[in-house]
Amino acid sequence: MRSRHTLTALAACLTLALLPTAEAHAAPGKPAKRTPFCKTHKCIALTFDDGPSENTTRLLATLKKYKAKATFFVMGSRVKKHPVLTKNIAKGGHELGNHTWSHPWLTDLEPSAIYKEINETQKLIKKLTGKAPVLFRAPGGLTDDDVVAVAAKLKLVQIPGTTSTKDYIQDNRNVVFLTTAALEVAGQDQVVLMHETVKETVDSMPKVLSTLQKQGYYFVTVSKLLEGTTLVPGERYPQTGVNEVGEGDYPGDSSGEV
Repeated sequence: MRSRHTLTALAACLTLALLPTAEAHAAPGKPAKRTPFCKTHKCIALTFDDGPSENTTRLLATLKKYKAKATFFVMGSRVKKHPVLTKNIAKGGHELGNHTWSHPWLTDLEPSAIYKEINETQKLIKKLTGKAPVLFRAPGGLTDDDVVAVAAKLKLVQIPGTTSTKDYIQDNRNVVFLTTAALEVAGQDQVVLMHETVKETVDSMPKVLSTLQKQGYYFVTVSKLLEGTTLVPGERYPQTGVNEVGEGDYPGDSSGEV
């Protein structure tokens, strides 16, 4: 009888030992905070203004070949004219930013006109892609308190870019020049301002992308580059920015016809 009780007690002890403890079932703590990709990788954000255009399809093909993601700051009037191209940009995994409807100098406009330029573009992009932009770039990089207020109201952050190839200057529109310019201004965490409407810029991209890829760069969207940064609507990011007004740049037609 005693041996039977002893065996029963041993079996009970073994069963308890094999049961998971309360600690094993305890809810795990908060997951470790993920380190933003560009904090540990050599990133650069290439941005293209004023599209969609006749160059968009070719540019998208080049970006795909080099597994590059980019940010396209598009104009509402051209989005209306090229809805399929706009959708193709989004489908390619690229980011769409707001570049107003007709490319006016916003600092020349009343707040109501600024709002209309930006908001109409927001609505159209969301209608076509299902997602409203969170990034905004003022034409010519020209901004003031009214522009900041409207951008903040529409929950947009301003992205002027940190450097530029200056392809908006007519005399710079040469493939060799723009290739060299892009490679010279490239740097880790830079936001490079270019224009997809400039054919020579698109022509320069294969050489630019292949060269920077060999240098270890990852081509990311602006939002990817800014991961981990607390963004305040209306403010400019990164904090340093370029002003793109120069010979060959233009204010748009207020009618929206481009």
